[in-house]
Amino acid sequence: MLEICDSIDNIPKDQFLKLENDNPFLSYDFLWSLENSNCINENVGWVTNHIIYRDEEGKLEAFTPAYIKYNSFGEFVFDHVWADFYNKINMQYYPKLLVGIPFTPVRSSKFLLKKNKDSKKIAIARDIKKILVSNNISSAHINFILEDDIKILNEENFIKRKSKQFIWENNNFASFNEFLDCLTSRKRKMIKKERQYINEEGISVECIEGREITSDLIELFYQFYLDTNYRKWGNVYLNFDFFENIIKKIPSNIILVVAKKNNEIIATALHIKGNKILYGRYWGANSYYKYLHYELCYYQAIEYAIKNEFNSVEAGAGGAHKISRGYSPTHTYSAHYFLNKQIHSLISDYIDREGDYVDEEIDYLSKFKPFKS
Repeated sequence: MLEICDSIDNIPKDQFLKLENDNPFLSYDFLWSLENSNCINENVGWVTNHIIYRDEEGKLEAFTPAYIKYNSFGEFVFDHVWADFYNKINMQYYPKLLVGIPFTPVRSSKFLLKKNKDSKKIAIARDIKKILVSNNISSAHINFILEDDIKILNEENFIKRKSKQFIWENNNFASFNEFLDCLTSRKRKMIKKERQYINEEGISVECIEGREITSDLIELFYQFYLDTNYRKWGNVYLNFDFFENIIKKIPSNIILVVAKKNNEIIATALHIKGNKILYGRYWGANSYYKYLHYELCYYQAIEYAIKNEFNSVEAGAGGAHKISRGYSPTHTYSAHYFLNKQIHSLISDYIDREGDYVDEEIDYLSKFKPFKS
């Protein structure tokens, strides 16, 4: 039976944990932390609207993280051009329905089920379209989904949209040096030079596991996070309570990379551990230090992944500078459905052309991979 749930607090945690899920960002505790730290609420344009199903006994059998959105902030699948188009033809784009993880561009299935059945995913996709009709919502957007789910959504007339991220793959490297040996001489020298510079500047780096992160460290990390975000982007989506919550609730999924100079902490980067995937997420420093961002966010992540036999490192949104450091351009996917059939058709054509460009861009960027032929 379909229900709309306005808070994860209304879902029994023990029932949620019986759903199939290996992604830490879709864990009960991560979503609970977002909601209960007040990072998502109507004032910031996120209204919790989770789509859940219960079996005949009233037990949770499916969960889809969903939100009614009144803006497009914190999604990382950019649709401002569509909002502008709606405005030009005097139609309302907002509110829209978003299926995804707030402020988190991470690939995963967004359909958590007791048993992974395509038939249930089809039913959810159809119900999402019904929600649009019954609530007069312009459109539905399912972000950062897996290719298997895209096939199901395509059959329900959702439009497949392509984008890209940069992801490091672990080819069974025994050490960071073995990874370097796979690179061209020029790129290998560049990385060695950058790491040597950090060392010569008297900067030391250590990885601290979640259970060892103290309250003082959390406060220092958050101050760095604020300062860096304000300098670079001008907005901050996540508050101190959120970080305090996740470090308390999912410590086994967290590492904090800490840089020190003259025994003073100068920078930190918080990474999230998934099922053989390391996610680089939140970084900050008290000032600008040459190459330090690369060290904490990329090289330390690679070293940790190799040491702990992770399959990959996903460094989130970001630019092509990651390529020369071993991160390859990789397709990501989202799915979109527009209630107005004419608009759906027009945007479908737009997305098709955009997808060709994304394919060409990934092919072009792949020529700059640093690996030996």
